[in-house]
Amino acid sequence: MPAVVEGLKARIHCPMCTRTVEGLAVPAVSLGHSRLRVQPGQKCSRCHASLDAGYVLELLPETEQPKSGKRAA
Repeated sequence: MPAVVEGLKARIHCPMCTRTVEGLAVPAVSLGHSRLRVQPGQKCSRCHASLDAGYVLELLPETEQPKSGKRAA
C-alpha cells in the first residue's frame, strides 16, 4: 500500500500572474526520478488562477511546515 504524504508548504510560481505565491507541494516519483509537484486543485492567492501548471521553486523551512497529528508522549 503506498504511503500517504501530506502537502508540504512551498513557494510556487504562478504561470498566469508570474508571481511567487505560497502553496502546497507533494513529492511525485516516476521511473526512479523524484520531484515536487503542485498539489492539484489550488488557486493563486493573487489572481485566483489554477496553480496546477505552476512550478515549485523551493520548500519552506521545516519550522513553517504543518505538524503531523502525532504528539510526543
